[in-house]
Amino acid sequence: MEPVECRVVIRVLYLKGRTPQETFDEMKETYGDNAPSYDLVKRWHREFKHSRKSVETALRPGCPPSAINEAFVRQVEAAILEDWRITIRQIAQDVKISTGSVETIIHDHFHMHKVSARWIPRLLTPFQKREG
Repeated sequence: MEPVECRVVIRVLYLKGRTPQETFDEMKETYGDNAPSYDLVKRWHREFKHSRKSVETALRPGCPPSAINEAFVRQVEAAILEDWRITIRQIAQDVKISTGSVETIIHDHFHMHKVSARWIPRLLTPFQKREG
């Protein structure tokens, strides 16, 4: 059972005047092992009682979970293709993201690592890396 679907069912049963225990019992009967826990049902009942309307998860303040998106990936790729000798620090300054994010993009998205001051794909043989 998807979390949003679960909250929708809890909200509907809350609006019908069901208690958290009645809601839990009905969901347990309907969904079996896929039903949410009683604590979760109770928490969402409390949220709806305190005027919450949305069943969507609210965004939390603070840093986003990751700064890596397609736009940054394309910018890093363009910087590397323009100058194979560019450093991670220079890329981070140009793209305006952290050096850790640049490293993640280079290693996880492009599967490259630094050899002799150049970015080389990891799939090359050692001989090809020396010749490149």
